[in-house]
Amino acid sequence: MESITDESYIGLICNGEFNAIPDFKIGELFESFFDNINYNVVKESEKVYVDFTGEATCDNKPCTILIRFEVDKNAEEFEIAEVKVNKDVLSEDEVLDLLEDIAYVGGAVMDDEDYCYSCSDEDCSSCFHNCHSEEDDDEYDDDDENDEYEDDEENDE
Repeated sequence: MESITDESYIGLICNGEFNAIPDFKIGELFESFFDNINYNVVKESEKVYVDFTGEATCDNKPCTILIRFEVDKNAEEFEIAEVKVNKDVLSEDEVLDLLEDIAYVGGAVMDDEDYCYSCSDEDCSSCFHNCHSEEDDDEYDDDDENDEYEDDEENDE
């Protein structure tokens, strides 16, 4: 069995896509948005991270942004573990705002509905998007949604 190189981990990130920004490689988006880009592989305990750092403008001031990606040991999947601007850790909302800015500069439009920052193993109990699995879709009453549209139609008449 071949060992996975640091370049493999970095390549996974650079050639990967964010769920909410399909059809745009992360590396290309980052190159459009950041200056002085650097990738570094960090192995801690049983975890592997790819730390991306780049310089950008935050609130009209220069800043350094760190995006830490947690990568599975097979270098097949990744997720954002943490984002810092200078030394301040961003909240989920702030991370989404940053990703929207990165997408915009890179010529993409971010689909918020496809992006969950803190969901794991399809458990969205801590996710502010209040997403749900396909099984949960059956629990929603389609008539409620249609009632809203019917009310709008009645008001139009």
